Amino acid sequence: MDSLKKTGIVLGGIVGGVVGGGISLIGKLSKSKVVDDVGASVVSSSILMGGLTGDVASGTADIVSGQVTKNAEKTKEGLDDLKGVGKKLVNNVVENANYIVDSGSEIATSIKEKDTNRAVRSAKKLAKWVAVGAITVGVVKMVDSSDSEKKENEDPEKD
Repeated sequence: MDSLKKTGIVLGGIVGGVVGGGISLIGKLSKSKVVDDVGASVVSSSILMGGLTGDVASGTADIVSGQVTKNAEKTKEGLDDLKGVGKKLVNNVVENANYIVDSGSEIATSIKEKDTNRAVRSAKKLAKWVAVGAITVGVVKMVDSSDSEKKENEDPEKD
């Protein structure tokens, strides 16, 4: 059922391209890197979600097919697909939790050190995650250009 997996990825790409691409275009036209990053992250997140959805559909179809035809190998393939989706979701949750904790810690440290530029950059990073999470309903894969912004905005005297 690889066609279901591919279909999920393609549909995720289409949805992400329309929604995220539109947001990214607005960011580019308004010269807002934050908005552009949100759009790019929506595209990545939508492709990820499409892939996961395709894997669930494929795994479920393989399980049903295996059960109907009494093909244990086909059933096992389907179960393996579903386990793989579970692992990917757990990894995504952990990755996003780390992203949030790191951003929050960076904000707190910046405020404590009275480094306004760094605090604002970190707050923008966290706000981007919130925006992408709201648009994509939870499955988030961030595209972050804050490293390049950081280099452009830092005062060399503070290093």
